[in-house]
Amino acid sequence: MQNIRKILFILLIIPIIAIVGYYALIFLLGGPALPNFFELTNHDVRTHEISVEILDSDNESVFKESYKLHPNESVSKEKPSNLRNSFESKEYTFRIILDDGFAEETTSVSLNRWSTAIIHLYWDHETPIIIGTIVV
Repeated sequence: MQNIRKILFILLIIPIIAIVGYYALIFLLGGPALPNFFELTNHDVRTHEISVEILDSDNESVFKESYKLHPNESVSKEKPSNLRNSFESKEYTFRIILDDGFAEETTSVSLNRWSTAIIHLYWDHETPIIIGTIVV
């Protein structure tokens, strides 16, 4: 009877150790999560008003905020905990509106715990709003 208990205990503990070991290995190899959901930088010599809206894969708004950025000023938003603690990539749609509709950019971005969306504003550029990602 005790042998059966030992065998059942071992059969129960092996999958638990394997799952914990797998996630620990991913964390050790990949490192800690990047803290920011996005980083927004104004590279222009003028102050601009920027509206940032982020939609999830179900097209539901997860973030909406407006900023007034002075020249060479940056702002960032902390990554939500469900993305910071997830090992999967998630699709987000970034909708950026510059100066009440003068320029608008909508881009789909795939983010995970090791990536951050970056948004750069260049007023005198062919494309005044550039959206990309940084991956570590």
